[in-house]
Amino acid sequence: MNRIDGIVLRSIVPRSPVFTTGEVVARAKVRGDVATRALNNLANHGLLTRVVRGLWADTRHKDFSPYSVVPHLLGEKEGYVSLLSALNLHGMIEQIPGSIHIVIAIQRRPIVTPVARYEFHQLSHDLIGGHNPYGRLGLFELATPEKALFDVLYYSVRRGRRFSRLPELEFPKEFRNRDIDTWIKRIRYPSLREAVRDRWRSLGKGAPRRELVMS
Repeated sequence: MNRIDGIVLRSIVPRSPVFTTGEVVARAKVRGDVATRALNNLANHGLLTRVVRGLWADTRHKDFSPYSVVPHLLGEKEGYVSLLSALNLHGMIEQIPGSIHIVIAIQRRPIVTPVARYEFHQLSHDLIGGHNPYGRLGLFELATPEKALFDVLYYSVRRGRRFSRLPELEFPKEFRNRDIDTWIKRIRYPSLREAVRDRWRSLGKGAPRRELVMS
């Protein structure tokens, strides 16, 4: 094991299962091409996975999940895991989505990697929010159950009607209907706002009985 390998496997990976070539360059004090060659060698030996250019992961790490890649794909841009991915993580649907759904304020193409396929869904800045760090390490931002469902409702009435056919929903006991109404009120266009509200009301049978009355 050479010096760069030791730095990667004994210093960088134990701290984070996902890291960049730039981190290795800074820690090992080597040129980028030297670091890349060393990382490719580790990947060829099955010790690392090249996720995308300049981004690597130890998929055997106990804290690794495809979701931990999300912040690195976003960079400095605000975004969070939402839609069906978040509903699944919150236990609201059993179906595991074929892609990891990420809400972001800009348009961006899907990214296919060896660990997962990532889909980016654009929302206006005033509808971005309602997310928290997920898990004990807070490796990525996850929409709250209410915001994840709102995002689904919103896209289900837009052009293309993505997510218009929802799997059966299981509402957690602490689910707050009023949060959905709060987000609906932030939609700028009245016709779109009413379409989302109607879609939300159509799910009334699935809402917790103690909060069936919508405000």
